[in-house]
Amino acid sequence: MQFAPYDNFAKFYDLEYSHKENDLDFYLDMAESCGEPVLEVGVGTGRVAFELAAAGYRVCGIDNSPKMLAVAEQNLAGLDKEVRRRVSLTHGDMRDFSLGQKFPLCIMPFRTFLHNLTMDDQLATLRSIKKHLSPDGVLAFDLFTPLYNVMAQNSWRDRIDPDELADPESGVSIDIHIEHEPKEQLLKICNTYMLEGQPPESVAMKYRYIFRYEMEALLRCAGFSIRAVYGGFEKQAYDFHSGMMIFVASREE
Repeated sequence: MQFAPYDNFAKFYDLEYSHKENDLDFYLDMAESCGEPVLEVGVGTGRVAFELAAAGYRVCGIDNSPKMLAVAEQNLAGLDKEVRRRVSLTHGDMRDFSLGQKFPLCIMPFRTFLHNLTMDDQLATLRSIKKHLSPDGVLAFDLFTPLYNVMAQNSWRDRIDPDELADPESGVSIDIHIEHEPKEQLLKICNTYMLEGQPPESVAMKYRYIFRYEMEALLRCAGFSIRAVYGGFEKQAYDFHSGMMIFVASREE
């Protein structure tokens, strides 16, 4: 089985991100517009999928990390029976998966697509998704904008203090070190999780960042038409300086 980088993040992920809410209304609105069932690629620990299920939508989530899916199963077990009934979780690689059904909507929240590190991977993922969309199916996902003042750096550091995490009482703080390889459009991100009295634990992953028209070209090459590009989750007009790109595309026959 291929190693999944997020296996090493699984025990920290909800502490760092479970309180993220700024994208939920957008994806709920997409589900209301397109209908169910919803396919979520990169379901992780279930943050978005379970909100959709709680709102009444059936959701099929796939992820390539068994440990992230194990946390998702634990989170799901604590929810209402009707919510649990609407969710299915599957281990799978977004570049090549087969679920045996079609969906009116596929979502990839929180930069999932950037874990494709080559153009071949990017196109394979888009084509795998297209195969799972109904004839008028829609793909919606968000990315960060590679801001020039940030990408001018070769490396930088950041820190997340306990009061910025989902459980401030955890006492955990996070040091973040990012290395930039401009030639490959790669960011190497190393998080070091620190808790007093315990040895630090470091985990790493990579993003391949994408510019707006590069992403539009990938979508068109994979057989999608662009419906909208937004600059925020309230469907603001795209603005490079917002730091965010949200794509809505539909399958072309």
